[in-house]
Amino acid sequence: MTKEKYGLNDEQWTAVMAKSPTIIHASAGSGKTRCLISKIRILLDQEINPENILAITFTNKAANEMKERLKSFFPDIKKMQVSTIHSMCVQIIRKFIKHTPLKIPFSIYDDGDQLNIVKTIIKSRNFLSDPYKALEVISRVKSDLNEDILDGDLKTIYDTYQDILLKNNACDFDDLLVYAFKCLGNKDCHDYYSNLWQHILCDEFQDTSTIQYKILCSIQDDLNTETLFVIGDPNQSVYGWRGARPDNMDDFIKQFKPTVCSLLYNYRSCSEVIDYANDFLQFGDPMIPKTATTGKMSFSVFNSQEDEAEKIATAIMTMGNYEETAILFRVNTRTLLFEKVFSQKRIPYKIVGALPFYRRKVAKDLLSYCKAACNHSDIESLVRIVNTPKRGFGESKQEKLLHEGWPYLEEMALQMPLIDSFIDLLKNIRDKTPFEAISEIVYQTNYREYLSKDNDRLMLNSFLEVVSGFNTLEELILASNFLEEDKGHGVKLMSAHASKGLEFDRVFVVGVEDGVWPHKLSMDSDEESRLYYVSLTRARKYLNVSYARSKIFRGSPIEILPSYLFTKSYESYTKRKQKST
Repeated sequence: MTKEKYGLNDEQWTAVMAKSPTIIHASAGSGKTRCLISKIRILLDQEINPENILAITFTNKAANEMKERLKSFFPDIKKMQVSTIHSMCVQIIRKFIKHTPLKIPFSIYDDGDQLNIVKTIIKSRNFLSDPYKALEVISRVKSDLNEDILDGDLKTIYDTYQDILLKNNACDFDDLLVYAFKCLGNKDCHDYYSNLWQHILCDEFQDTSTIQYKILCSIQDDLNTETLFVIGDPNQSVYGWRGARPDNMDDFIKQFKPTVCSLLYNYRSCSEVIDYANDFLQFGDPMIPKTATTGKMSFSVFNSQEDEAEKIATAIMTMGNYEETAILFRVNTRTLLFEKVFSQKRIPYKIVGALPFYRRKVAKDLLSYCKAACNHSDIESLVRIVNTPKRGFGESKQEKLLHEGWPYLEEMALQMPLIDSFIDLLKNIRDKTPFEAISEIVYQTNYREYLSKDNDRLMLNSFLEVVSGFNTLEELILASNFLEEDKGHGVKLMSAHASKGLEFDRVFVVGVEDGVWPHKLSMDSDEESRLYYVSLTRARKYLNVSYARSKIFRGSPIEILPSYLFTKSYESYTKRKQKST
């Protein structure tokens, strides 16, 4: 058994062979997943029963990747428990359902189900609470196992919400953790799983919440547990809003007195990138570049957000190799100008982790107005918006419209004044600029009032800003159609959160502006800094960080200041450049 067999370097080999319990601090690009997989391979090579191995992580994507890599040398992967922690909890609950208020089969409510319940509770009691904020509190109560933060209306909402779930024999994703933890608090459940899972491995340990940490501790047993192996990077803990606690890594050390190992060699990024990323480390030692690749780190200040999108798009066209290029941003609305410019320049791209702008409800509604106005043969677009907002044109009429087209619509206009006005609106906007047309649609139909979600209203404002850059409706429609034909290839546009775990030859970190990054609503500036660090360390060869001096707000340009994150990076960059010359 040698490190060469598993393809490990000296520090990785030391980590996987360390005496249990073990905690590994694995910096970005240091091969932490390779270490975890190698640890499992070593256990199997030692003829450990695969049924006694538990390997958990925190996203379906990460769990699937782990399974695929394990399958290459252990095809019968189903014998091993390799899953997300939520999937593991479902298994525990089903086997020990008697320790919960649920019955089999039970339902698991998703985000949409939860929101509908909370909205109903708030409306029926005439509360003024924000349903999204209420759901955040409900989740935090369960993640932290702390009901003390509940009072007043929130206490009523929480109690009523839980009553409704139980009456429906249902739970939410946070309940899966709570009920599994309660099950493990019973001797029969604890003994069963501590005997079954004698080798416990956990990836992305920095993402554990309070209750997830307690669940792991509940499975562990001083007599039965032979391997307790956790790996993570507190510098990449960016899910505090989901309850993640990077301090759990310190708590693990205090509780289990483990062997502590560090993986500092970075095999991903060139030294030029690592130099600047190290400035934002908050825990532990700096990364050490281990690749011979040379690269470039640069900073850009643009006159406006439009200028930023235009010039970056032009640079990307010059560089080519779109597949290995990513644009990272702090807020999803920052994609809009890039989507517009990329569509105009015919640069293929893919939105990662969110719906492309032109495919979201607000954009599709308003584009359908434009398409129906310009093309009487586009009956599908006509059907989409004939009753959006409502004009009394129900489903049976819509079905007939789909078959008979404009003649039927004009026939109904003689009987329905609202449909007559609708036809007039389509005729009036046909020759207007996109901004004029969309503004007219919004005004004439009270479309803003029709939107029920705050996010949709924000998207409407963004859509108005984007369409102002097009001269004709045909130009706007063409750009949107180009996007709709995208097959998922090309430049990746994604939030910093969505970029975690990914890597690219070239990365543009855009919009590093005051109030945006750190986000003005964030309560944790340290986590914002870690998120910035994550973004920097996605780049292999080329990294550009930028901000714009101005943006359009309600039709007028306003000044923007750089974030202190940008300033700190740029000052470090300047000092290094001065030293080198």
